[in-house]
Amino acid sequence: MTRCVSCNSILRTDEKACFTCGDAVPKKKHGKSLGKSFASLLTLTFFASLALTAASFFFADHTPPFIGCLAASIILLFVKRSADQTSERKS
Repeated sequence: MTRCVSCNSILRTDEKACFTCGDAVPKKKHGKSLGKSFASLLTLTFFASLALTAASFFFADHTPPFIGCLAASIILLFVKRSADQTSERKS
């Protein structure tokens, strides 16, 4: 239930101005949703995995195996694309 900021009267969802006092109804601010935050985190993780994959190709002694890093990068790519599509669909 939405209320007017000035006079505290009850407002319907389709009203542009308060019926009682005539003040304009402020638009709701939509913050960054949890889905978009998760998609951003997956994007960062994917690029970190790509960097680790490239590093494992050149520095085999100090990094995880190349095949494991490549598999993790491919899996993160699919998960990242899915998260991006889901967050776009909810917007």
